[in-house]
Amino acid sequence: MTPELFRAAAKVCHTFTPEGGYGLVYGSQAAEPGRSHADLDIVLVGADRPDAATMAGLIAAVARVHEDFGLRVDTEVEYATKLFATYTDIDRAVGLRCFPRYAGRLRPGPVVTETGWLNSPDFAQRLVLNALTTTHLFLGGNIHRYRVDSARAERALILLVSSMLGSENVGVHDAVQALTCGPDGATGKDYLGYHRNARLYATVRAGQARLGRPVIRACDNNVTNPSRKE
Repeated sequence: MTPELFRAAAKVCHTFTPEGGYGLVYGSQAAEPGRSHADLDIVLVGADRPDAATMAGLIAAVARVHEDFGLRVDTEVEYATKLFATYTDIDRAVGLRCFPRYAGRLRPGPVVTETGWLNSPDFAQRLVLNALTTTHLFLGGNIHRYRVDSARAERALILLVSSMLGSENVGVHDAVQALTCGPDGATGKDYLGYHRNARLYATVRAGQARLGRPVIRACDNNVTNPSRKE
């Protein structure tokens, strides 16, 4: 993400983020600074969803940024769905209520490329959980609330993996595998949107530390973490 694009995104955040909220850029523009022409994945967070006129202004402002910087436009998930998350959305996301549960365990399915599913509240909440737990850039706003939400999201990611695998003590490597590849082989954007990289390993470790659970295995060898909390 170039400094000019960051400033343009930060201006959108400053203009449209409600008092007490914050804004993030995530996805390719955050992960590949200066090398990507992908669409600008931006999410603003606030107590209440904007009214129709404000949302229309936000959508128009983001569309202008795409046009000004020659970015690819991706509206498979509509702007009205992905540009704004309420505190309730965050609570549902970190509470993992956006995932189906079968026989007492969370079972995230692959992405369904159907308009209604992609623009459902559950998928929007999956997106904001992903935004908080992948590489992202803080655009401005209430940094305290952002830090609290980020910590809650990291913790939630480990609870998700624990439920999926049916164990409280899950190794880093197994957690990363569960987050990046579904039971049917779906990966990346077709699954939970995670990629096997240093950021995901760090997020998994941070989530485990926040839960006070032991790290059974490091990346690819058996190592007991001497600093684990009992």
